[in-house]
Amino acid sequence: MADQAPSGKGRKFGFAAAPAALILALVAALGQDNSAHEGRKYVPYRDSGGIWTVCAGITGPAVVPGRRYTHAECGKLEQDYVQAMLHNMGRCVRGEFEFHEVKAWGHFAYNVGTSGFCSSTAAKRLNAGERAAACDEIWKWRFVTIDGAKRDCSLPQWRSKCGGIIDRRQWEMATCRGSQ
Repeated sequence: MADQAPSGKGRKFGFAAAPAALILALVAALGQDNSAHEGRKYVPYRDSGGIWTVCAGITGPAVVPGRRYTHAECGKLEQDYVQAMLHNMGRCVRGEFEFHEVKAWGHFAYNVGTSGFCSSTAAKRLNAGERAAACDEIWKWRFVTIDGAKRDCSLPQWRSKCGGIIDRRQWEMATCRGSQ
């Protein structure tokens, strides 16, 4: 079932004006512990790219290797990050979107980075009003670099090394289309 807007079906939002309920829904989705989402880890670890990461995929100066973060600290870091990320997404994509669309695109941008989202063909299609075509673009982001080469995570020989990329892209596409 598609997500509904927190204060009424059909209400639309710009990325930069996302309400707190939408930010919390996105943070909750990201923190789910399954392969379609980041999951939450309270002790920093190096991600597949070697970057220090904590909570539901938080990187940067707030991550202190060896420190244990609390549930509340992770929630605050994630909410602050998502709010800033959505604001920045609103600078490159104009218009208003359904709750489920903002949730899907927020999840996508959280994983590929705001600059990756903003420079993508998906963002161009969103700006052109081509919503279905934009959702289709998500599938193109299924590649990772493994052993120095770009690998297609949908291929069986690479899937186990891709950290849930395929499940994430499938969840994002389904959510984007309103069927998740």
